[in-house]
Order: sequence, then structure tokens, then C-alpha cells
Amino acid sequence: MRALVLFLLLVCGTSSALQQPKQQAVVVGCGPVGVAASLILASKHNFDVTLLESSPESSSQSKYDPTKAFLYNVNGRGQTLTKMFPTMHQKLVERSVASKGFAATKIIIVPADPTTPIPKSKSNIQGTTKEEETNANKSMPSGEKVANVGYWIPRHEMVQLMVEEIDEHNRRGLGGKITLCTGQECVSVLPSEKDGDITITAKEIVSSGQTTKKYTANLVVAADGMNSKVRECLANASHGTWSSKCVNSSKFIPKKYTSPASFLRIKVLQLPPQFEIPDADGNPPLKTFSEDIYAIRSVNTGPRTYLSLGLLPMKDNDAVRPTNIITRPDHGVWKINDGKSMREYFQKAFPRLNFEEGGLISNEEWDRFAKAEGTRFPPCQYSQGMAVWDESGSSGVVLVGDSIHAFSPDIGQGVNAGLMDVVCLDRALSGLDPETGKETDTTEKSKPTTLGANLERYQKQHAPEVAALIRLARFGAPYQYNQPHRADRVLKKLWTTNVVMRLLLNKLSFGLIQPPCIILSQNKDLTFRQVMSRADRSTALLKTILFAGLALWARKRFGLSLFHSL
Repeated sequence: MRALVLFLLLVCGTSSALQQPKQQAVVVGCGPVGVAASLILASKHNFDVTLLESSPESSSQSKYDPTKAFLYNVNGRGQTLTKMFPTMHQKLVERSVASKGFAATKIIIVPADPTTPIPKSKSNIQGTTKEEETNANKSMPSGEKVANVGYWIPRHEMVQLMVEEIDEHNRRGLGGKITLCTGQECVSVLPSEKDGDITITAKEIVSSGQTTKKYTANLVVAADGMNSKVRECLANASHGTWSSKCVNSSKFIPKKYTSPASFLRIKVLQLPPQFEIPDADGNPPLKTFSEDIYAIRSVNTGPRTYLSLGLLPMKDNDAVRPTNIITRPDHGVWKINDGKSMREYFQKAFPRLNFEEGGLISNEEWDRFAKAEGTRFPPCQYSQGMAVWDESGSSGVVLVGDSIHAFSPDIGQGVNAGLMDVVCLDRALSGLDPETGKETDTTEKSKPTTLGANLERYQKQHAPEVAALIRLARFGAPYQYNQPHRADRVLKKLWTTNVVMRLLLNKLSFGLIQPPCIILSQNKDLTFRQVMSRADRSTALLKTILFAGLALWARKRFGLSLFHSL
């Protein structure tokens, strides 16, 4: 009888534990970073997740949209996240074009003059040979080889394979459930009167009126982009809204810096799949292949007329081929708003291509392209505040992706840095060091493990990494768009000289002088702090050598010592 009572108590206790409600999370934003955060919270931390998306259609983020027809290169940092979900990572590999280091990437530069033959493709974008890449790798310290494989994939296809992972996760029924709610625009985020909860108010976009809906959660994740409404709510929060241990609300007002690529304007022109480029000297036309990179030059080379069409690799050879035009805001192309005039402008700029009426591009596409506003590259901005929590530590709000940091795409780290934010959040919620994934020291272990304590760890340890990322974005590769203003051309030559000099000195010094920061950033095993720290040390060393050289020259030339004159 006693044994039966114990058995019933055990069964009832287990049943009660199983019926305890899971923690609730709301993720705002259904881009790649928001979907990644939802997967991590549901599968790794047993949250039931509500994923809010402002677009009214559930498939809008995974549909092709010419206004968002850009491609991601998911490098080693981004793959830290995708490899946590093997099926999703395998789909990424299958649906993308692998970029195996510098030498394996083909690029065809098409001259503007139609009488000039199209040269053979270069071995890679930088123009380095396999031997040069091997030598560059040899000059780096062990473990810092630039041998990461990146994967080129259109944005909508990246979102699609991640949404498929959500469906598979829900089908398996393990961990928390992920529910997608579309047409929901976040309006406010505030602690609830009930201790340990946060209330998220969303406006229903599909409604003709001002209907709102409220959601309750323990954790809110802001993945709603560079103009984040969640971050704005935290910036406007009154004193005492959140724990006294949180950073001041003013820290959620982004710090902004201008780089040479900031505010460039961009929009997409759609070319047909496998279109042909006429060649010269009686050669057959070049039939384009989706996995190759093309740079088609125009005859316009002036400060306000220069154009170039760039096509990045994609897997589907039968898909529409989007090409970007990226210019300064004062370029003449932005003054054209009708399809006929735009087509005539492009025909004069690219005489090699058939842009005549009835040619490569339809009149409907020229009209769409002419009327499209496009978008602008943002300034290099970041939020020093990344998380808040209540006094009890049982609820909080955290930022990831563009809601923390935004910058132009020239360093190729946008989506990768966002996915790494999610990885760092996962580590912090697991009580690990957000940057290394290792266990924290004994002092950290002795602290109570609450949601608030984990978010505090994320705030303190991830903030310096984001600050370093923004420095890299400002100085890494800001002139790759061939900005045509005269000042741009001079500064690009200086930037290129600096890059070449550091690469040469890296070899001559056997690694004492580090390669440029943009090269160092290709190594996924280095944090952005380590990248910028190494670049700064090399800069300090070069300045010291320069100063010493000037001192020796002055002593020899004028018979005096700079040190004695100070």
C-alpha cells in the first residue's frame, strides 16, 4: 500500500511538472535573424515563441521581391548558426553557390567599348592567383588561414529554408512551439503589472481601423531592423521602467558614423536568365551563367555619370538575374522617372547590350525600374544598449541584428554578424561566455542564473564586439563601389596603397605586421575585437617605424636629433 501511494505521488508530481507552462518569447521581425532567434529559443531553451511580422502575407519574406533582390554570402560566422541545425545547413549548401576562398571565384569584367573583346575571367575578385593566395596564407600565423567557404544565396531563399526549419521543428514537437503572426506591427514594449511579464502591443496592419493586439512574454527579441521600434521604445523608457542595473535609456539611441559608402543609393534592374553579351572580333556572344560573377562597365566615367552593372552568383540558372546599380545620390539616373527615358539612357551608357525596345528587358521592367525609389546605404550605426530586464530578473528585452548594428554591405558581414548575435545570445542564455562559448569563471558561476543575469552578460560582453564591428565597417573596404567623385578616386588610391603596403609588409615581416583588417575579418576564428586590435597594433608599429625613420633622416640631414629638440 505504501509503495502504491509513493507511485501515485511520483506520477502526479511528474504530470504536474509536465503541465507547467513554458516560458513565452516574442520575436519582432521575420527576416533571417528573427527566424534564427525563434529557432534557437524554441529548440535550445524551450520557449514557446510568437514571431511577429509586419508584412500581411505569411510568405512575403520568402517570396522573390525585386526591391529586396540582394544576395547574402553566408560565411564562417553565419555558418556557426546554420550548423546548429544540420538539415537547414545542408539545404543552404544545396541551394547556394559555394565561394571557396579568393582563387575559386570567377569574375568576368565586360568592357564598355563593344569593339573590345571580352577578356577571360579572372581567377577571383581581387585578381590574386592561387599561388599568391597560398603565399598569403603561409605568411599568416597558424590557425588564421583564409580558407573559409562562403555560400551565395538570394535573401528570399535564405528566409525560405529557415522557415522550412521552423515547420520541421513544429512537426517534431520537441521543445517550444513557434507561431508566426503576420500583419502585426510593434507599437510598444512595456513591463506588465504582473511581475515577470512584458506586454507587447502590436497594430494589425490588415485591419482598416486602428485595431491593436497585445502579447505577453518573458522575453522579447528585437530583430526588426535598423529603424527598430522595439529599440525606440527602450530609448524612450522613463527612469525606473527597467532594473537599476540596466544601462541608461539614452544608450539605445544609435551612435552614427559616416563612411565613404554611407548614403549611396541602390536599386535593382532585372535581367533575363542566361542572357547573352555580344563579343567583338567575330567571337560568338558570351552566354551568361548564373554561378559566375559579372561586372559590366558603361561608357560613362564622369563624377555624376559613372555606372557599372554587377551580377553576383546564384544557384538557379533559369531564374531572373538581378543586377544592382550603386551610385552617389547626385547621379543623373535618379532624375529619370519614366521607362522610355531610362531605357534610352542605359542604351547610351551600355552600347554593348541590347537595351533597344523589344531587347533584353521588357518595357514593363523599365517602367518599374524607373519608378522604383530604391534604398540608401545606412550610416555605420550601433546601439550601446543591447538588453534590459526587470528588477526580478525574470523577464527582459534583447536586441539582435540590424536593431543593434547597421552599415553598408561592403565588408560582407551584415547577415553574418546578425546570425552571430543570435549565437552569442544563445550562449549567454546557457550561462556561457557570449563570445567564446566557454564556461564563465567561478565568480560568474556563483551568481544566480536568472534571465536578467544572462541578459546582463550579453550586454556587457557583446557590446565591445559590436563597437569593433562598426569600426571595421567604417574602414574595412568602403571604396569597392568605385565611387566616381574626384575626392573618392583620390581616397580610393590611398586606401588601396595602404592595403597593398600592409600585405607586402606582412610577408616581409613574417607576420609581424598584420594584413589589412578586411583580410583579417575573413577568419571566422577571430572576433571583431581581435581583428581591430591586431590592425591597431600594426598601425602603431608602422607609426613608430615612420617616426624613427624621420628622426634618423633629420639627424643625418640637419645634424640634429628630434628627441633632443623636444
